[in-house]
Amino acid sequence: MEDYCERFCKGSCKDTISEHTCDNEDLNYVLTNDYHLILNDGYLEVKWSTPDPKITDLIPISKERNVKLKDLIVSDTNHGIRAVDYLRQLGVEQVTRFEKQLSSFEVLERNVHYNNGPKSLILNCRQSVNLTELIVYIKQTNNNINEIIINANDESENQDLITDYDIFKEKANVTSLSFTGFKIENLTTKTFAPLINLQKLVLSKCTINNLSFLSTLQTSLEHLVLDIPDEVDLKYFTHFPRLKLIKVRYHIPHANFTGLICKDNMCNFIRGTNGIKCPDMCDCRYIYDDLELNINCSNRGLFEIPQLPIPTIGGVKLIFSNNTLAHLPNIASDGYNMLKKLDVSRNTLTSLRIDHLPEKLDYLDISFNNIMEMNRDLVQYLKHVSIFKQTGNQWIVYCDDQPLLHLLKNLKRIIIMREVEVRPIFIRLLPNSPEGFLKYLGQHFLRLGKRKQEFFIINEDQLIPSMTNKLTDLNKIMNVYKYMEWLHKNLPFVNKEHELFYYDHMPGPCPYKCECCQNRTTQNIKIDCRNTFLHNFPNMVPKHFSMMPTENFSNQLELHLSKNNISQVTIDLLPKKLSYLDLRNNSFETLDDNVIRYLKQSTEIKLSGNPWNCHCKSRSLLSFLRDHEPLEYNLTLNRCNISQMDCPDACVCCLDNSTWPSFIVDCRGEGLMNIPDLANKVTYVDLRNNSITALTPNKRSFLEKRLQVSPLQLLMLGNPWSCSCEDMENLNFLKSISSNIPDFTEIKCGNGEKLVSIDQDIICPSGFAYFVALAISVAAVIIAINFMICFRQPLLVWFYEHDVCLSLAARRELDETKKFDAFLAFTHKDESLVEEFVEKLEMGRPRFRLCFYLRDWLAGESIPDCIGRSVRDSRRIIILMTDNFIKSTWGRLEFRLALHATSQDRCKRLIVVLYPDVKNFDSLDSELRAYMVFNTYLERSHPNFWNKLIYSMPHTKV
Repeated sequence: MEDYCERFCKGSCKDTISEHTCDNEDLNYVLTNDYHLILNDGYLEVKWSTPDPKITDLIPISKERNVKLKDLIVSDTNHGIRAVDYLRQLGVEQVTRFEKQLSSFEVLERNVHYNNGPKSLILNCRQSVNLTELIVYIKQTNNNINEIIINANDESENQDLITDYDIFKEKANVTSLSFTGFKIENLTTKTFAPLINLQKLVLSKCTINNLSFLSTLQTSLEHLVLDIPDEVDLKYFTHFPRLKLIKVRYHIPHANFTGLICKDNMCNFIRGTNGIKCPDMCDCRYIYDDLELNINCSNRGLFEIPQLPIPTIGGVKLIFSNNTLAHLPNIASDGYNMLKKLDVSRNTLTSLRIDHLPEKLDYLDISFNNIMEMNRDLVQYLKHVSIFKQTGNQWIVYCDDQPLLHLLKNLKRIIIMREVEVRPIFIRLLPNSPEGFLKYLGQHFLRLGKRKQEFFIINEDQLIPSMTNKLTDLNKIMNVYKYMEWLHKNLPFVNKEHELFYYDHMPGPCPYKCECCQNRTTQNIKIDCRNTFLHNFPNMVPKHFSMMPTENFSNQLELHLSKNNISQVTIDLLPKKLSYLDLRNNSFETLDDNVIRYLKQSTEIKLSGNPWNCHCKSRSLLSFLRDHEPLEYNLTLNRCNISQMDCPDACVCCLDNSTWPSFIVDCRGEGLMNIPDLANKVTYVDLRNNSITALTPNKRSFLEKRLQVSPLQLLMLGNPWSCSCEDMENLNFLKSISSNIPDFTEIKCGNGEKLVSIDQDIICPSGFAYFVALAISVAAVIIAINFMICFRQPLLVWFYEHDVCLSLAARRELDETKKFDAFLAFTHKDESLVEEFVEKLEMGRPRFRLCFYLRDWLAGESIPDCIGRSVRDSRRIIILMTDNFIKSTWGRLEFRLALHATSQDRCKRLIVVLYPDVKNFDSLDSELRAYMVFNTYLERSHPNFWNKLIYSMPHTKV
């Protein structure tokens, strides 16, 4: 239709003589002196400016044949000009709906063929109707017509209708006839005699004197509506063998009438033509408006479909949802095979086969089952099912299964709503909708949509071209695609009938406008959204609902998004397992750091063809492009007027215009050992976190000359600078250019000391200072050694007591296998002294195990044997040398045995504790007295007695 204006104007639309005007911007619009014509999306309107138009002035709308229109509306009032006349003149083969306003009634013709005329004729009368015109219009209608509907004015009550007896002459093809709102007085058998094939007669809100005229229809009538105020005796219709349904307000029943009797919208259903009643566990209702038997068996816990009745007229809908059905029955059952609608949603079905589906099914709902596969026969079958609902199943779709891919692609393009919900859905969408979008959408939505059953259906393959066809502004066209994405994102929340498509091993539904399939070889899931005008990155990570546990998503995903208009992606939109991501030829300018870190873990990434920016905030992206797509990186630099000669290979170059234009060379964390060569246009160099220890003489010379040419800032924090005496020349140079190093005060040497605090006199001392320091150090060592020699024993005791230098203070024990740490020897007169030793040594820190005769000797044994065994089993022998002990024979014996037992030991085991009451050793024999004279002992009265005793005990701390 784009060339209609050109054809009409014949090359010139500025002809002032013929006053031709043509406008192609918004609508295909033609204006002449006689009419103006509007054509858009199959909608054609012709408005005449003269009461008696010449339709021969109309120019055909297309050179093509088989052109079809959806609507044709004309304004002429000439009842002699019919729809077929317009179709022939305009070069149109067929129109779905023709509308014409005459003086006393409105004409609606449906499914009009240019040669055969309409299939349906609707005449809506006004308050004062010219019955002659109406009757003439019916008579002149082509004889191929199947349906005639005559409606009185809505405001009138029982408008008089007087018809000619030959009004339906030669209308033998009429199968349906309706009168609404009339007072009919002259209907006779002659009137209906030509209607030999009439199956449905509707007399709604009519007044009729008698029904005798119906006798002519005995052999053909199947469906009768007598919406009249009188009581209807059904006995009269027992002789209508084909009458299957009668709808009345009031009736007198008759036993021989076997058809359905309907009142309002409900009909009495008892049993089917196959003799089967409604199943006991189900609820059956025959709905007149749908001419449909609804059998509701949902939520009954049933595991099989029962035998079903077949109604005398109309279809059957079986609702079997929310049960435990695992298999569909065989179609050998007549009742099941006659189903027109089948709802088996929310069951446990695992397979779907064509030989288990009714032959003429028009509605199928298998939502939320466990079905995963469809063979080619089933795919072909489903093409003829008007409404197929499958949400909640996880399909296995292989990328080489073209028939199934094509089916799912077509299903995804269909928007389905309940007809009664269309307006409420638009109202719920309105608050958050883009400005003006829903109004613009609604105009095309209602004009192109189709009503099927109780649903309103529209295909996006028709909707989107209709919305964009007349737009010339590219931004407006792109907005249509963008707002359609918004619509599909929000439809699941407001439209219960919205279909989502789930696939096996995918974390969420297949995204809008994408095709999803599985590679047979690699088992990878391919999500193909290429060249689909997408503006938003598809959400592969659902936040609220998932069809399967996360641990089952073992397959890698391949995401193909090239040739779209996507401009951003966040980390929360990226799936965990992604082996391939193609973002070529989109509208990306940058990617955030989290996304870049994610992409580094993926196998294959394609990013070329995007308008990447060179801002330093995109440093991570530029670094990624440099490492993975160097050609795209170079193109990006060229687009920003950055020469490759000015950008060191090991660094990333970027621009920062936040304060003033700056050319930044970013070399952070690149492992550099030295500063790269820098062009004069470079203003900032970021060398942080590298491995630079010093500047070579050549680099120092280069920087010195470079800083004289143009301003340059260097960032050098995080390098292990060498700060030895040999590096002073380098350190002094850095200090001399510190005004060009913003982070100079924070730079640290390799040893952690701040570079700014390095003093040459400290790291490079003179010889005199060195020898003075050496002399002082030697003297300090000598003094320390002498101190250790003089106070060795107290120091060792202190070290041992305070757990300091245990390797020096502690002694290694050679008898670690002995049973006791010490044998406590005392006389029985000194038993009171034992308690403090037990408390200090056995319950103190560290703890020792003591042996003494009061507790550890067995009664009846020889005392010398007990003494000898206790000495052998103990690592130390503690003698409590009191005056009583010296005078005791057994005490002296213990002393002598202990002395003899330890005389050959390599370590000193005998510990003598001397109490203050011992004045001398005269009472001891010469051997014991000699020991006391020539060996040290512990004095009990010494203030540091316990520390010395503990140090003399076995060293368990080592």
